[in-house]
Amino acid sequence: MNDALPETRYRLLGPVEARRGGEPVPVPAARQRAILAALLLRAGRIVAVGTLVDLLWGDRPPPTAVVTARNYVSRLRKAVPAVRTAAGGYRLDVPPGTLDLDRFERLTADARSQSPAAAVPLLDEALALWHGPPLADLGALPIHAIEAPRLDELRLAAIGDRLDALLRTGEAGRLVPELVRLVGRHPLRERFVGQLMQALHASDRLPEALDLYRRTRNRLVTDLAVEPGPVLRRLHQRLLETI
Repeated sequence: MNDALPETRYRLLGPVEARRGGEPVPVPAARQRAILAALLLRAGRIVAVGTLVDLLWGDRPPPTAVVTARNYVSRLRKAVPAVRTAAGGYRLDVPPGTLDLDRFERLTADARSQSPAAAVPLLDEALALWHGPPLADLGALPIHAIEAPRLDELRLAAIGDRLDALLRTGEAGRLVPELVRLVGRHPLRERFVGQLMQALHASDRLPEALDLYRRTRNRLVTDLAVEPGPVLRRLHQRLLETI
């Protein structure tokens, strides 16, 4: 009977969601959605019950954690019948193209093998899959602290790839406002700092680019006790040589 159900599509790049026939599948309990996220992040692999307990409760599980986790899975299966019992845990097989994270990773991988001009639309398509911070509705659960940073790092890397491609296609001038916002949110992310320095230089704003390096270096030394990395230092030296 399940074979007659419309295809289920899944989202992790924002609130965790399953959709069937274009409509949301009700998964109201946060811990059920957390289990769904854990299975999707390990699609096709067995996820042990102990792993689920860790992701749901961290290092302070209740005495009934294993039983409770199994009950959550049982309820989740009513909404998502594709969840399967496996040796020591559970598994969710996800058909190609039905998980937003898979599509995002495929598009970003494809973009890396293309010319800058061809990469930009692929990266735009990939970034359009995001509809909020990853696992946005699970912020109170340990799974968020464990898994969300890695997912957000993928998003930031894709943003950086897109900006690199645009810089190489002569779009530097129009990128300055976007890069100013990004550096404001991620002031110690050297890739964005370097991209803003390049965009400022290309816009005949070299003093601002050099001042940005100075401020970034001061902050790195003060906050983290480190010097800028070699890529940013080499960029700074190249800009100095243009004076």
